[in-house]
Amino acid sequence: MAETTKTLRVGLLAPVPELDPRAGRDFVGATILEQLYETPFDPPPKPDAPARPVLFAEPLASENGGQVLSAPVRPGRRFSDGTPLTAELLAEALGRSERLADQAAIEARDGRVVFRLARPIPHFDLTLSYRYCEVALEKGGQAVGTGPYRLAPDSTPERLRLDRNPEQPGRAGIDEVLFVTYRPDADGRPTAMLRAIESGEVDFTNALSREHIGELKGVRKWLEPGSATAILYFNTERPALADASTRRALALAIDRAEAARISYHNPLSFTATGLLPPMLGSWRDGIAPDPKRAAALLAAAGDARPRRLTMLVIYGPRPYLPQPRAMADHLAARLRAVGVEVEIRQAQSIEQYFREVARGDYDLALSGWVPDTTDAADFLDTILSPRSVPSSARPILMDGNLSRWRSPAAGAALERFRREPNEASKAAVLELVSEEVPLLPLMYGPTIYVYSQRVHGFKPSPLGIPRFAELSLSDL
Repeated sequence: MAETTKTLRVGLLAPVPELDPRAGRDFVGATILEQLYETPFDPPPKPDAPARPVLFAEPLASENGGQVLSAPVRPGRRFSDGTPLTAELLAEALGRSERLADQAAIEARDGRVVFRLARPIPHFDLTLSYRYCEVALEKGGQAVGTGPYRLAPDSTPERLRLDRNPEQPGRAGIDEVLFVTYRPDADGRPTAMLRAIESGEVDFTNALSREHIGELKGVRKWLEPGSATAILYFNTERPALADASTRRALALAIDRAEAARISYHNPLSFTATGLLPPMLGSWRDGIAPDPKRAAALLAAAGDARPRRLTMLVIYGPRPYLPQPRAMADHLAARLRAVGVEVEIRQAQSIEQYFREVARGDYDLALSGWVPDTTDAADFLDTILSPRSVPSSARPILMDGNLSRWRSPAAGAALERFRREPNEASKAAVLELVSEEVPLLPLMYGPTIYVYSQRVHGFKPSPLGIPRFAELSLSDL
């Protein structure tokens, strides 16, 4: 009797248009790429813990006072097309990462991959766990990985299927993973997804909000609070927003607790007080709502005051922003109250959103960020570094500086925080954000998982990206 294929059915709220590990991605794309590609090291489960070698056989060895690091490739690793992973292929793949190339020269030598650091980088093994270090082999115009799954040829953006990597036997407890898109209603409510979960059509999702999972019964739920930040970005390249006092005025016009009430019944638990999500630390930026002062600052700007601004809004619900359109309408009303009209432009797809972000043709952007690692320096670098300003000339893989803030002082402070990861150097970065107000953190979003009774072995990740190879399925 033939064995039944064990299929994990995963529900999404948006289709997946792009699975190139070097191209732009969002939370959904990252979830899928995690199953296909691996990084040289696994990120640590918590801050200050060591990274675990994955594609290397051992931790990095140091030479020349820490300026040169190297490690041998783990034997037996193969790409899903059967090609053995070698030091040469690993070095070549890592060398294609623009972000990594800024930090080190990479070469293969005697079966080892050698990194010659451009500057001292503490915990470089952690850097090699970042998603921009995912290793892919270019083959026939496609990218293949060493992960536990491979992309099935019958996949479409709306219905995407992964099957086991035949070159990594025993690594996956589930035969295949099927990702199906259930688009939200026009008002953002995920009615189709909720029905699919209740009927047993969906086994797993990390795409629902805290409010919506309360409607579900007969399933397991896991909530990890404070793991992402919703952000209103001020495009500092626009003349109307070039002055920090104007940006501060817009920030003071907004009551963040009231904004959080749009998505949560207990808003104070989610209201942002600073840029870092609580899982990465805490900070109070000192920005309290004060519409009268906001109006006074705008009046003092005279003819330079902004009277009409455009707001780019992310295309659909995210972990940090369950109801993007409702939030955009609320923010527009608050700014209108101090004399600034806002034209809302919500992207209709991830492709459109990435294009608009790359062009920078907006005054305000309503979006946010889910951390890629448990390192606060990585999160801050992604949101604030001048190197992280998106452009059409490079992928938006890690480019989250939607404020397009090119502050030399911030760049220097971020470099110092990388070299000296302590509270004082972190505070120096966040103080600059409080002073210059390139953005306004709005609220913190939780990581939420919903999974059926037939799913076993689930271990939540604070970063919200599950590893399906670690799960098993039972028949109900």
